[in-house]
Amino acid sequence: MSAHSIKLSKRFSLAELTHTSQKIANVPASPSILNNLRAVCVNVLEVVREHYGRPVRIHSGYRCAAVNTAIGGSKRSQHMKGEAVDFHVTGHTVYDVAIWIAENIDYDQVILENFVPEIKTSGWVHCSYSKNNRGQELTKFKGSNKYYAGIVLKP
Repeated sequence: MSAHSIKLSKRFSLAELTHTSQKIANVPASPSILNNLRAVCVNVLEVVREHYGRPVRIHSGYRCAAVNTAIGGSKRSQHMKGEAVDFHVTGHTVYDVAIWIAENIDYDQVILENFVPEIKTSGWVHCSYSKNNRGQELTKFKGSNKYYAGIVLKP
């Protein structure tokens, strides 16, 4: 069975959550990673899609170690466990989506990432879901390596 035909939830496929622009095979290495991806889809992506009624565009889901290294991801990235996804919702600002998630669903982390305050559609929402959700909210502005506590519009 190909990744294109494997559904992780009602609206999301394994192909969407493993797509990469890197020329590296990005295949989950264990059933636990697939279970984590299913949990992210059901508990985050499906809830967001249902609320907004608009397409959710995945920027990055699962990353094998080689893909994560190639893009400069954190060595502790939850993407490598299948616990995180970066996305935006068509027709809505990433700031508004991040705030809605923070106020309405259970999550481990929600990060307004690569955000430019003057460009409300810039960046993406990073959201993770795990067995021990922390409910952590952060903002990382484009061009900075610093993470600010909360979902904020300016440093």
